[in-house]
Amino acid sequence: MYLNSFKKTFVLALFAAGLGLLAGCANEKSVTANSPGISSKPNVIFIAIDDMNDWTTLFDPNNPIQTPNLQRLAARGTFFNKAYCVSPACNPSRTAILTGLHPSTTGVYGNKDSWRTLVPDAETLPQYFKDNGYATQGAGKIFHHGDAGKDRADNPSFEKFFDMLATRAPDTNHNGYTEGLLAKTVFDWGVHDQKIIDLDTVEWIEEAMDEPPDKPVFMAAGIFRPHMPFYSDQTTWERYPYQGLIMPPVQENDLDDVGAIARNMANKEFFITDNVLEKPEQHPGSLHTFVKSYQAASDYADQMVGRLLDKLDATGEADNTIIVLFSDHGYHLGDKESCVKFTLWEKANHVPFIIVAPGVTQAGTVCEQPVSLLDIYPTLVDLCGLPQKEELDGRSLLPLLKDPSATWDQPALMTMGRGNHAIRSDRWRYIRYSDGSEELYDHDNDPWEWENVASDPQYAPVISEHKAWIPETEVPWQIDESKNWIYTREMWDDKPTNEK
Repeated sequence: MYLNSFKKTFVLALFAAGLGLLAGCANEKSVTANSPGISSKPNVIFIAIDDMNDWTTLFDPNNPIQTPNLQRLAARGTFFNKAYCVSPACNPSRTAILTGLHPSTTGVYGNKDSWRTLVPDAETLPQYFKDNGYATQGAGKIFHHGDAGKDRADNPSFEKFFDMLATRAPDTNHNGYTEGLLAKTVFDWGVHDQKIIDLDTVEWIEEAMDEPPDKPVFMAAGIFRPHMPFYSDQTTWERYPYQGLIMPPVQENDLDDVGAIARNMANKEFFITDNVLEKPEQHPGSLHTFVKSYQAASDYADQMVGRLLDKLDATGEADNTIIVLFSDHGYHLGDKESCVKFTLWEKANHVPFIIVAPGVTQAGTVCEQPVSLLDIYPTLVDLCGLPQKEELDGRSLLPLLKDPSATWDQPALMTMGRGNHAIRSDRWRYIRYSDGSEELYDHDNDPWEWENVASDPQYAPVISEHKAWIPETEVPWQIDESKNWIYTREMWDDKPTNEK
């Protein structure tokens, strides 16, 4: 389980009194109901962004990726600036968020694992809301695409759902690749002169928000950008000119101090090899174009968030609507010799995470405690006054929403494949792999994680403290266990099955 048994007992005891008080008012009224004008069951907008890392102006105004709408949303509520995904891969991350169960509980460790098969009795977050009086609607990428991530056909989580469309692919790949995996549409980047599918998603949600509801609504919006293909329109693309393009800092021989599993996760074979320094605009397959395209695609995703906020404001329901926004995981852009997610390092796991809860959150607050996206399910249950679900692996963030500086004694846990875990506290990132190899990074002095200090004896107490948070038990992975850390393209490829 997410918490070791003795820790879980302690946490439950610590919050027993508070939860008891909550339960007493949760039958009919949400915790937001103490604010004038807030109904007993607020609406929920659940915004999932795909692959957006922390290199945005939301985290630091000096960062290169412009996200004014995420900043606008953060100004309305609480921004968690140390939020971490459950797993740096789409399917296990989204399965954990939607079921409230950690990969070590479900066995959903990779993009090919079917959550419906492995945890057939799991009640998803939207399903729980539907069973408790909510209309559940959504569009875009919420569950992982492909067969492994599909919602249940016989008992779907959403009453109405608009599936993410297939990318309107250009006739030829922008980056010039003509053979192999990189030639496929999903591994493309550049200006897209056709309608980007996220706009279809947002337009559907805008129309759905115009329909007068007869009960509270749980609305899910899955924005696919900046997931590859890194597409944006011409105007957005031009906001990130080659001249002055900010690239991630890179340390030569960065992976010399890590083990074999870490180097395999880095997938150096996928690293952009056409790394020209002069006239990168003439080399569409270059790392510079790759990074430029990612920055523009992230900017485009932010614009879609802006449209959703505009529409919510136009409906007049903003004061009665809880908004949750997150990215399912981050992404490497050449740092750590990686151009992928699928690692346990910071850039693949540190994500934007914002909650706006009228009557609970205070505008413009920042919480600096390390938290996990696994905590979304129990937090929304609390905020909307639904019956408690004790079997969830996460922990409600309600105390931090009321007081961002409140004591929080739990670090964030990340998992990539069975037996490979990272623990992120306020200062440290500790990683332990299934072969016993370890890494430790001091984020006060090494934000890009260039120096693995795990072998230094002076840090043995730090390692011991963090190691205590690694799951004591893990269900088996339904693949060849001897290969649970060898991430071949077949294993981590998350190309939509409907992609053209």
